[in-house]
Amino acid sequence: MISTKLGKGLLRMIRTNKHKLPKVFERFSDNNEYSRGNSDISVTSLIDSAQVFQLKKEYDPFIEEDVSDQIFAILGTAVHAVLEEGASKDDIVEERLYADFDGVRLSGAIDLQSPCPDCDDGLIVTDYKTTSAWTLKYSIEGKPEWNKQLNCYAELVEEAKGKKVCALEVIAICRDWKKKDALLPNYPQTPVVRLSIPLWDKDRRREYIASRISAHASDAVACSPSERWAKPGKFAVNREGRKSAVRLLDSQEEAEEFMSNLRGDGYSISYRNEDNIRCENNYCQVAEFCDQFKAILWRDNDAS
Repeated sequence: MISTKLGKGLLRMIRTNKHKLPKVFERFSDNNEYSRGNSDISVTSLIDSAQVFQLKKEYDPFIEEDVSDQIFAILGTAVHAVLEEGASKDDIVEERLYADFDGVRLSGAIDLQSPCPDCDDGLIVTDYKTTSAWTLKYSIEGKPEWNKQLNCYAELVEEAKGKKVCALEVIAICRDWKKKDALLPNYPQTPVVRLSIPLWDKDRRREYIASRISAHASDAVACSPSERWAKPGKFAVNREGRKSAVRLLDSQEEAEEFMSNLRGDGYSISYRNEDNIRCENNYCQVAEFCDQFKAILWRDNDAS
């Protein structure tokens, strides 16, 4: 079972205002406490690292978050509020649903459920995302977790409401979109992009949810490379007197072959450890409490 030793509902942490932002930001932060409602776990947490979820529950009273970290949350909340106002009378906005899967109560807050024009009593599930334009430039389908999240929502809707989900979509609002950059290849042509998310069949959705519940119930919950946003280690071909590498390659053999074709002296090869972006760049709120991250730091220090 997924541990619920700290109970269901709100997660609380230490709030700071180190940059002395106006009080209105503090009030937003105080009123923006995350809640998964009366459930064991939310869809957002289910698809994310089981280790992060467990550490957040264990160390929640000691986790520090500055109000400045909430700026993008403010933008997202504003976007949601405006778009909710424009919903039709047939739309269902901001509904939190609950359903039981393998003895675990799962919840999800769904931004928009709209009648499907192509089938009777069917629904289109829509999620609003505020994101970077560069996310869409490098992947026309958006982030992989959007696919997982929306398909979990589809199963939640069908289980909780007994209605068929016909389609999934993300409305992505690019917070940093620039008109001049729209001339670049694959860059979004408008600041709002409508993405159709592939709808998995019911068996695949249920198998995925079951696999994530199993992962969260396991004692072996180390973060995977994708959950650490890890970039693989590289072999650097260096030259004496030059700060940056001449070339970064995936293997020792490739580096040696590349170096053998270079003219002159002073070349060498060094290995650069993988870059765990989420852990090392302050994207993870529980990195300081994480034994896995500490082990990575010790390993890197020993190698240097």
